[in-house]
Amino acid sequence: MQKLFLNFNKEIIFGECGAFVGANVVALLSSKFISNPMVISIMAVAGTLIGGALFWLGARIYDKNKIGKFKKESLASDIYYFTPAALLFSLIIYDPILYFVSNTLLNQSVSVESSVITGQLIAFCLFLLAMNIYRVILFKIQGKQL
Repeated sequence: MQKLFLNFNKEIIFGECGAFVGANVVALLSSKFISNPMVISIMAVAGTLIGGALFWLGARIYDKNKIGKFKKESLASDIYYFTPAALLFSLIIYDPILYFVSNTLLNQSVSVESSVITGQLIAFCLFLLAMNIYRVILFKIQGKQL
């Protein structure tokens, strides 16, 4: 049980690394072709979704293979239970907190880098907490372990 808890959180953290990489790569690439800040920002959000999903999926497959429990059906079930919750918590927790924390700090003349990083750290910690609460509730109600 402890190992599953650690793997679950490691996979989410790895997904966050993918989101960070994805946002920056996609935003930088799109800025080479498009100069509209709104479009670049939208592309950065898309990059977080793509990078986060790919990195999380890679970590999930690796962990399942490592313990000899990788099955396509099991992975599909994990995606079915994980993705809607992750998307919902991103929309109602991560994104608003990132926006409000960074905006508040920027209005207090804190640097852009520090404002965004602080916002991301706070938002991610609360997102991770919400996902772990969801994981416990899911196990108690459905018997499903993520």
